[in-house]
Amino acid sequence: MADLNDPARLAELHHVLLHDEADALLDASVARAAELAETPMALVSLVVRHIQLFRAHHGLPPELCVSCATSRSSSFCQLVVRDEAPLVIEDASRDERVPRELVERYGIRAYAGVPLRVRGHVVGSFCVLDAVPRRFGPQVVEGLERLAAEVGARIEALGSDAPPPSSAANERLARLEQTARTLEHALEAIGPAIAAAQSAAAALADAPVAALSPADLREAVDCYRDMFAIAAELAEDAMALARSSPAGAASELALATRSLTRDMVEIGPLVRLAEGVLQGTLDGGAAARAAHVVRDAFAAHETASAAVRRIIATAERMRATEAS
Repeated sequence: MADLNDPARLAELHHVLLHDEADALLDASVARAAELAETPMALVSLVVRHIQLFRAHHGLPPELCVSCATSRSSSFCQLVVRDEAPLVIEDASRDERVPRELVERYGIRAYAGVPLRVRGHVVGSFCVLDAVPRRFGPQVVEGLERLAAEVGARIEALGSDAPPPSSAANERLARLEQTARTLEHALEAIGPAIAAAQSAAAALADAPVAALSPADLREAVDCYRDMFAIAAELAEDAMALARSSPAGAASELALATRSLTRDMVEIGPLVRLAEGVLQGTLDGGAAARAAHVVRDAFAAHETASAAVRRIIATAERMRATEAS
């Protein structure tokens, strides 16, 4: 049984999480999977620490298309990653292995998923879903495994698209520290809005996103959008420093920025859902059904703040070493 929080497994997700734009090959793969299995839904699911992210999807409900995520704890795909083996569910309402939330909230009744591997690590699941009970023949699982191999290769290719190293290591380190402090201030500034959302989530079981005022929502959305770009810049600088000096503090710095990037990505569903509420593309019922994603994003904000503090402390130590 695999450890869902294995650092080596999570590390394989780092670069692909930085590439969240639509990918033609991944989109084509989920469409082919849905056609193969004759199901209305198919996913490339990446299982992170708090949530599962949909890197490509076909046929999802509108709120899941917006958030592109569900809670990891309520997912079927976590079982594929945990067991590192295919999972076939013919009637989820009668299957005690599966979490109840997706069954009850979205009416998922049937599922077939296979491991999605990147350099030997199972990073997620390539799966098809149906809203009615049904059987999946062996040819479906075999076809999903062939497609999953193509998807895994594509994810590896995305992960290898790293920025070129810089010869000006000292300048890069100084810029990284300054960027990290900017991000620290931004995370502190957005803290009151996060706290308000947390209080609303505790008081209301339905839609904590919608419980915030439009002004608070807009502030949170704008701030997080800026922070995503800052976190990506930090990650590029840290990876370049680690390549030029792979041991010691530079390695620590790279690990901390990877952790930060994953946290920022996991906050993404909260931001996308908030945007949907602000733009009127999600009604109250849809936002309520997606509320569990928002609750999981609160924890990611706290761990992102801790990661930034580690980055700053490590950068200060590296600069002091360079100066001595």
